Amino acid sequence: MSGAGDVIERERPLDPVVKAILMLAGRSPAPPGPGRTGSAGEDGFTPEQARAAFHALTVTARSAGSVAPVGAVEEVRAAGLPARVYRPAAAGPAPTVVFFHGGGFVTGDLDTHDNHCRWLCRETGAVVVSVGYRLAPEAPFPAAVHDCLTAIRWAAGEIAGLGGLPERLAVAGDSAGGNLAAVAAQVCRDEGGPPLCAQLLVYPVVDLSAHPYPSRLEYGEGYLLTADTMRWFVSCYRPDERSPLASPLRGTLTGLPPAVVVTMQYDPLRDEGESYAAALAAAGVPVAAHRFGGLVHGSFELPILGPATVEAMRTAFGSFRKLLIPTSELSREPLS
Repeated sequence: MSGAGDVIERERPLDPVVKAILMLAGRSPAPPGPGRTGSAGEDGFTPEQARAAFHALTVTARSAGSVAPVGAVEEVRAAGLPARVYRPAAAGPAPTVVFFHGGGFVTGDLDTHDNHCRWLCRETGAVVVSVGYRLAPEAPFPAAVHDCLTAIRWAAGEIAGLGGLPERLAVAGDSAGGNLAAVAAQVCRDEGGPPLCAQLLVYPVVDLSAHPYPSRLEYGEGYLLTADTMRWFVSCYRPDERSPLASPLRGTLTGLPPAVVVTMQYDPLRDEGESYAAALAAAGVPVAAHRFGGLVHGSFELPILGPATVEAMRTAFGSFRKLLIPTSELSREPLS
């Protein structure tokens, strides 16, 4: 894990399971295009409707066969924030991962990413703490950043009752949550902790500027997350795009914890995620970069997980597990 681009799959046609879900999603409401604000646009679409549409896709339509079993699930409050703790089946001390859900800083919650966290817990053997941070436009930038830092500090203080290993605290997130995890890793480094042992960034948005990454142009329409939707999310979040607190790609990357960066072939955010992985490696940060062919942004939250998505989750979370668990303990039987 010495550099970026460790695992880049060959290009594949769009996965048939994903393609079928995209066809279904294409018949459902979607957030408005650019130029709309956090209030209802001229078409009447609101953040509440966007949240309901995302919940319908990720929760209401979820196949029971796709849900991963874990040892236990507990609803808690993390310094006043809603949170959900996932515990692995195996007893004994374990790493602790603080997870931030995606959804463009506007949608998403503990339920939309329940199965993502279950798989993460199951495949890594870690305790996963999923955090319900405040959403835009009601709470614009940098409210979510502050909430995520609060949750990390809470987890560090409660580590004995969570995973039990103080030196094995990590962060993870997907999409907007990947942004927040990357930002939190930089702030924890700069503000004296708590120290983090690893970071998992799943199809993260790391540059909120309008930079014309080729993948934004090539896959900005028809692959679940669209360029118009992303612009709408940013208009709701109202970030200072020049600040590393909004665009972690603009931050100083030396001295950050080892990372796993996941990207998908048909994702408008693919190129910025891979740029971040390359920048981490150039800064001397150990990083494993995985690009999965045939998949789209949000594949880990889809209601039906086809074989390609399951393989991708196991590969990505397996890489993260190697960062979480000391090498001396990796000789035990792998998770199944």
